[in-house]
Amino acid sequence: MNEENTQTQREQPTVGQILKNHREQANVSIATIAAPLKLSELQIKRLENDEFALLGPITFVKGYIKNYCRELKVDSAPILAMMPAPPEPTKPANMQSFSRRTEKEASDSRLMFFSYLILAIVIGSSALWFWQNATPIEEQTSKINVANSIMSERQAAQPSILQQQQQAEINDESLLESKDTLETSTSSEAVTETAPITSNNESQEDASSTIVMNFNGESWVEIYDGEGEKIAFGVKKAGYIMTVSGTPPFSVVLGKHDAVDITLNGEPVDVSAFPKNRLAKFTLPLAE
Repeated sequence: MNEENTQTQREQPTVGQILKNHREQANVSIATIAAPLKLSELQIKRLENDEFALLGPITFVKGYIKNYCRELKVDSAPILAMMPAPPEPTKPANMQSFSRRTEKEASDSRLMFFSYLILAIVIGSSALWFWQNATPIEEQTSKINVANSIMSERQAAQPSILQQQQQAEINDESLLESKDTLETSTSSEAVTETAPITSNNESQEDASSTIVMNFNGESWVEIYDGEGEKIAFGVKKAGYIMTVSGTPPFSVVLGKHDAVDITLNGEPVDVSAFPKNRLAKFTLPLAE
């Protein structure tokens, strides 16, 4: 039975053989039928040899067969029915892996975006902090120069600790001697010594001088009297009026002399000759 089926299949002509038989029966050559179909002779031979795979997609092959039969005036329906059905398109096996790769790339993109965002925030915060806390170089240099000048002037004007101690001891002894002398003279002749006491007070008043400084702006000041005693020191605010007294001559250092009005014993002192933006070091009363 199987042998009969196999023999029947072998005896049954193929699509290409059927087309070739119709062409030969119509006494039409390959070149003659190829011209109206706009096909080459090689394509006609492949069509008659059932080499459909070399002619392109199955849809094109069916079109060639239909036009072939129309030229030969042959019904193409039973011949087309013998054509195998077109294969179903296979789904790509790597579709799932491609989807996973797309998801991974999207996740990486989001991660990179947040990383760059955090980096930009850190850099911006650092720049803002540096801008708020940075001091201009010129201002730093000016402060350093002023501080160095102040230290050098203070070291030059300030007597040593030993000299201050010795001067203080001498002042204390002088005060004790003056007190003893005053008590002795008072106990012996109170009436006759009224004039000497007045004379001593007047001489002390004449020897003492008063400095008044009116600060129109903030300035640093340091004053030593003629006995080497520091009678003023520190930074004074604008609007401050400072009055000090002591034995002249006075050694004065001002940070901004142009912002200070000075009087000595009620007489104005002109310090405009000193250069601006520098420490002014001078002695009161000023030397003519």
